[in-house]
Amino acid sequence: MNDFTDDFFDERKIKKAIKKGKMKTIFTIGFISLIVFIILNILNFAISAYYSQKTFKQWDAFIRLSTPNGYISETVDSRGFLGGISNYKVAKDMKIKSVVIEQKQYPFGLIPSVLISRGSGGSIGITGEDWQVSYKENGWREMMFFHPMVKYKKYKSDEDVIQRMQGDKIYEVALSFDKPYKPNELPISELPEMTWFWINTYTNSEIKTFQKEANEHDWSSTFIREHDALGFSINSSYTSTADLDFDYDGFLELLKTSVSSEHKKVYSTFKDIKIEDIEILGVVVYGTKDQILEMIKVPSIKAASLGGIADNY
Repeated sequence: MNDFTDDFFDERKIKKAIKKGKMKTIFTIGFISLIVFIILNILNFAISAYYSQKTFKQWDAFIRLSTPNGYISETVDSRGFLGGISNYKVAKDMKIKSVVIEQKQYPFGLIPSVLISRGSGGSIGITGEDWQVSYKENGWREMMFFHPMVKYKKYKSDEDVIQRMQGDKIYEVALSFDKPYKPNELPISELPEMTWFWINTYTNSEIKTFQKEANEHDWSSTFIREHDALGFSINSSYTSTADLDFDYDGFLELLKTSVSSEHKKVYSTFKDIKIEDIEILGVVVYGTKDQILEMIKVPSIKAASLGGIADNY
């Protein structure tokens, strides 16, 4: 007896069954691929977002430490696989308003993107006949600092420059002291409500290097550049060390958070130093023409370097 029917060997039904099986397999593979794609994209987004925020905090700490009253005012992320590039703007608080001074980029993520940067110099005075001034992207001059434990051949003084300027302006000026001062010994009795304190974070070895450079190099290039001076600011009147406690704690937290390994080394040194024991080498002040000129005339001011200028409105 034949147990198989003719239908069993029907070629059309066999092809139909195979086609149906293929479609089911394709649908299953497609569905699984879609699920995997969605999961991978969610993971990529989550990982990128985590590292974007982490790296932002590190770079913002770096900017706040090395740019007097500076901070990252805006970031725009371009994300790739497990990372990306963040385009950011650096702004300065000029007492009455903030001004964007430059735009930069940093990579972030498990697989950071590669940055390729091109540009030209932004300085003058390279002949040695004048100070080698560097400029921000918006045209502002970068301030110069002079360590009081180093004897320089010449000190920067922008008093005459400020004196000649006209109009109702707010001036940003770096004032370098004649010696390190403890917070309760500052030579300026009345500081503006917004003041940035330059802290002595330099090792003896670094100070010796500064002195050697000052002795051997042309005076026009021997100074401490703005991004190599570390400090913190206050936004209220200064009357005692108690006014600095909160901001000093913030300074230590920024040192610990910063992307810079050098800043972390400074943190390891300063984490056990109390506010009353730190040394202040100078200040960055913000004020009108008359206010600034009055402070420059203080005998303990060794150098005065003009930075940004903003309209006083």
